[in-house]
Amino acid sequence: MLVMSIICALLAIVCLYLIARLQKNKQQINQAMAVLADISEGNLDRKMVVDESSDIAELCFRMNTIVAEIKLQLSGLQVSESEYRKLITSLSHDVRTPLASLIGYLEAVNDGLVSEEEKPYYLRSSQAKAFELEKYIDTLFEWVKLESGERRYHFETVDICELLREIISEWIPRMEPQFTYDIQIPEKELEYTIDIAAFRRIVDNLLENSLKHSQGNKISIKLSEKNQQLQLEIADNGKGISEQSLPRIFDRLYKGDEARGSKGNGLGLAIVKELIAAHHGKISASSRLGEGTKFLLTLPE
Repeated sequence: MLVMSIICALLAIVCLYLIARLQKNKQQINQAMAVLADISEGNLDRKMVVDESSDIAELCFRMNTIVAEIKLQLSGLQVSESEYRKLITSLSHDVRTPLASLIGYLEAVNDGLVSEEEKPYYLRSSQAKAFELEKYIDTLFEWVKLESGERRYHFETVDICELLREIISEWIPRMEPQFTYDIQIPEKELEYTIDIAAFRRIVDNLLENSLKHSQGNKISIKLSEKNQQLQLEIADNGKGISEQSLPRIFDRLYKGDEARGSKGNGLGLAIVKELIAAHHGKISASSRLGEGTKFLLTLPE
């Protein structure tokens, strides 16, 4: 009889414990459901709080983690959407100016408002504006391909010295009216595996940046090899970049400060950074106000 009484007492205790636990779990489940309902209404700051010993503690922890990740992703999407709106607004403004000039020049010629002597000037100006528009559109398409992951690379082993000579030779006519230049490229062959089109754009964007923004009169270009890595240095003697702006110059849409002006669409150096990353390389910039800016590109062998 005593044994049976003990067993019955133990069973009663177990039943009471289970009933209490079920009631506690039910209460916590109801609280968790209330929090989920609030989250579904858009309040992603709510969190499910339960005892660590609860049967649903692990579930609530996972739900909190998922909600936090969703909030982070939404925040990123909002920033991205905001930046795209800013990009479109910026490019729309940048495109509108040369487009208006192009239309004005052509209308003047077409309507007979310019003399025969003036026509060549108007046509050259129209051509320059057309090239400017082409560059804006090309830059935008390049950035969209990089952002969407649709940029396809075709890597091949080439003599980087010969390729750089070819690229720079196309820039010399643009540099000569305003800049003197110092070009140092090794006579020997330096073979590296690169995407030629991407490397060309990297150099083009860096030189464009110096010509357009530096307000200097000298550019130096130095190619070398150090520790089995290619190093390309492009420097100018312009106004330089402020210490506050320097860390941000490779951010997309960042147009710099008054030190180098705000011309451009803010994508050139961002594209450079993305293309170099695709080559597993690095780029850095150093600058002092009044003394110029230097970009150092490093590519692995």
